[in-house]
Amino acid sequence: MPLWAQDVVKVDLRREKLEMGDDPFLETPFYIVRVVDTRSDKTNIGIVQRGVTKTKIPVVLQNGAAEQVQEFFNSNLPAKQGYLPVIIRLNQLSVTEKDGVDLQKATAAVVIDFVVKQKDSLYLVLQTSALIRKSGANVSTVHATTLAAALSECIIKFAKSSWKEMLPLAQSITEEQLVAPVVFEKSLLDLPILQVTAPEQGLYYSFEDFCNNKPDNTQPIGMEREPRRGVDWEGADKVTPYLIKENGKHKILRRIWGFSDGNQIYIYYDKDYFPLRQQGSAFFFDGYEPERPVYVPTGGGISGVLVGTGTSILIQASVPRKKETYQLDIMTGKVGYWKANKYQSRTVSHATSGAVAKVLIYYKKGKDSDEKPVTIQLRNASDVVPLTLSVDSYEEINWEDLLSELNVCVEGQQNPCYSFLPDVTKINYLEYVPSAIDTSESLIRPVKEQEAVFYLKKIKTAQEKAQKRQTADK
Repeated sequence: MPLWAQDVVKVDLRREKLEMGDDPFLETPFYIVRVVDTRSDKTNIGIVQRGVTKTKIPVVLQNGAAEQVQEFFNSNLPAKQGYLPVIIRLNQLSVTEKDGVDLQKATAAVVIDFVVKQKDSLYLVLQTSALIRKSGANVSTVHATTLAAALSECIIKFAKSSWKEMLPLAQSITEEQLVAPVVFEKSLLDLPILQVTAPEQGLYYSFEDFCNNKPDNTQPIGMEREPRRGVDWEGADKVTPYLIKENGKHKILRRIWGFSDGNQIYIYYDKDYFPLRQQGSAFFFDGYEPERPVYVPTGGGISGVLVGTGTSILIQASVPRKKETYQLDIMTGKVGYWKANKYQSRTVSHATSGAVAKVLIYYKKGKDSDEKPVTIQLRNASDVVPLTLSVDSYEEINWEDLLSELNVCVEGQQNPCYSFLPDVTKINYLEYVPSAIDTSESLIRPVKEQEAVFYLKKIKTAQEKAQKRQTADK
């Protein structure tokens, strides 16, 4: 059952049931002795939108994914004498929400590995996945149910597989390999679009049409081409699909999920169509870098769209937008930045050139919170830097490891850490918001520069006034 509070939706699996059906499956009884979370991003299991303004809010599992899934199996598949201990590895665990014409759609996607330990060796015996969808007027309360159903489906697949007979031939892995992130193969995902050498020609009205390789090919289509502007787009064409009507006229298709010309698939994103490319079971495309409005003084002489008035105006400059690589999540249909962009731009020579990333974190007073001092830990694989913060205080450090993610955690709390790759070109602002009394909803989140600078000014002004009062008392 989810709880929407302090800009986070919490999902709790502990009351959900493992649905195994009527078919007896425990030919070799087993239980889940350990859950390993190898997802590259453990900060959340998805992003949903709330309110009229469509505010983006992360969805998290209570106490973290590994612990929550372990508790789910402990209560539904308890250990018993003589049962075989099995390890599961979470490669993907995610939820999404999508508005439809009449109903909303919720999706839960799970990709997990089953590992059996015999003597001192680990054997990877099965890789499997499940995709569960539910529709309704309001699907914000079904994420726990869909995740439980997806986990149940994977357990059934394992129980009914011939893993015991295949065990002598199973891949042996080390503990280091067990905990390392895994890229699952296309054979794991039983989706038609992954099983063909060439896509069908036609129009994709939805993500499901794309996955099933079932475009609408009942109407003839064509495509307009024109060269894109900008250095980043040299050699690339802007494409616009259209329907060819019986009278020979064309009907431009301004906004559909995507289309295929029989060789190349194009996806619609940010008011334009871009060619989709496949690498194994992953799909990528080069789209526009997000638009960033610019404040300029009145009379600055830059052409664009006027958004505000006063001594400065907010414009969207009329210049070609740069290129950004995006990834399409084949399990959920979600489009997001391809994180490898940031990692690939961090070369070893750059990381060892003496450059550092500045990280500033402050303690923001929370409503009805206990406002106790807190210890924040900044850590990577090898280092831990503790910071003690009190209300309306801040700390700034220089972080030298530019090749790995920085995890920012609250000492003594089970809430998920905030993980990110610090940007060496600017100050990385974070804020700690304490929990309300008798709750555990403390949150560390990134903050935009404008918001952070405004709050830091309040902190510094309050500190200066306190110092002046102390001086006057003396």
